[in-house]
Amino acid sequence: MSQSLQTRPALQLLPAEEPGKAELKEQFIELRAKGLSYAKIARRMKLSRNTLASWSQELEAEIASLKAMELESLQEQYFLLKEGRIKLLGETLKGLQEELKKRDLAGVSTDKLLDMWLRVYQELKEEAIEVRPLSESEIVELKALQASRLLR
Repeated sequence: MSQSLQTRPALQLLPAEEPGKAELKEQFIELRAKGLSYAKIARRMKLSRNTLASWSQELEAEIASLKAMELESLQEQYFLLKEGRIKLLGETLKGLQEELKKRDLAGVSTDKLLDMWLRVYQELKEEAIEVRPLSESEIVELKALQASRLLR
């Protein structure tokens, strides 16, 4: 079971559902969020495509939520999120600055190193975002969103 599934609350069984069905639905959500087709899931889980299509409609929000969490995790892992890019560029810039301190600025390779430093610095500037405190209404909205996620 993926780490993101472990952080989600288990599906609530409806009174008419038999034991084990919730686990099957959890597995379906995980496989569908990973992008597997109905045909592959049907073979793997030994269920009909009609059942899976029905579950897909019923569990659309859970599938979308898990897909978003897994995508965000991948983006974070590969520095695709802004915070990760800023950190990576900052570390690169710091390393270049340290190397520049060791160099004699008369050499050609130093010019190239300085040019690289300027390019990375420019990229880092482009990543900068305006940081401002949240307004009261934004705080209330954020708390409501967090509370609704906890209730799922």
